[in-house]
Amino acid sequence: MTGLVAGRKAPGSRKTAWPIILLGLVAPVLAAEDAARQDGLAWLTKMANASRQLNYSGTFVYQHADRIETSRIVHFVNPAGGEFEKLETLDGPAREVIRTNDQVTCYLPDAKTVIIEKRSARRFPVQLPEQLSGLADNYAVSVTGMDRVAGYDCQVIVLEPKDKLRYGHQFCAETRSGLPLRARTLSEKNQPLESFAFTELKIGGRFSRDQVRSRYAAKSRDWKVDHSALVLSDVPADTGWTLTRQPAGFRKLTELKRSIAGRAVMVSHIVYSDGLAAVSVFIEPLPKTRPAQSLSHQGAVNIYVRPVGDHMVTVLGETPATTVMQIANSLEFRGGQGR
Repeated sequence: MTGLVAGRKAPGSRKTAWPIILLGLVAPVLAAEDAARQDGLAWLTKMANASRQLNYSGTFVYQHADRIETSRIVHFVNPAGGEFEKLETLDGPAREVIRTNDQVTCYLPDAKTVIIEKRSARRFPVQLPEQLSGLADNYAVSVTGMDRVAGYDCQVIVLEPKDKLRYGHQFCAETRSGLPLRARTLSEKNQPLESFAFTELKIGGRFSRDQVRSRYAAKSRDWKVDHSALVLSDVPADTGWTLTRQPAGFRKLTELKRSIAGRAVMVSHIVYSDGLAAVSVFIEPLPKTRPAQSLSHQGAVNIYVRPVGDHMVTVLGETPATTVMQIANSLEFRGGQGR
């Protein structure tokens, strides 16, 4: 009898065995997923650093909808510190953009116009934040294989959104340097919205100021100079504007008052981000002609304008229209310096 009892399993042992077995099976899967995520984030960090710190020059193609544009870019970092970039279109209307650190000058020879602004809206090849810690909360990050772009081997990194409030992204980073050779933005339906890709590229080389000089600087002395986008000053401030329904995964990065050339009063500017996509909110007094509520887009950027009381709200971001509209429609003034 004793032997029979000793040989029996303890009551409930069959029931408790299953969770233990399942945990044993799940743990390696979770560990593998975490390793893949960390590997992907490491590649994104490498890409962000390479875009800012490497010397490179080449030709790339930008495509969205049925529009294709070819451009030439030269990017140098001065050993003494300083970032210099020259971008010029090779087809369609001529356009040249010269960037020295945060100072951007755009030459439009057909219109005989020079546009001066504080910083470019987009960095090529891809704009990535320096801090990527919260990215995995909103995107499944994975490294999916190898490809070849402009004669270079590159690693494919995929960011799959965890909801419909943000776009998906695919990158291909040069295996040695991490420089992004291709970037694709995918819609909520996983359809391509826009893409950048190098067709010819040279990585490295010594800093050369001549290669980043404008060919139009001398002849543009009599052209119209447009400072309307130039930010004269930024002042951190409580604007008094807040969201009643903030999109999941987005948090406020900055809130300030901006003095912009050509504006009689300061403009409230609030930026929300999910760790990758940024949405800018601009609030200013209504113009004399009351604007109609409108939604438009430029590439992957959606722009939503609506009057709110005696203010005009403009929300733009590289996100689905649903996201910018939710932010604009839930914006309320609750007191402060906003008026």
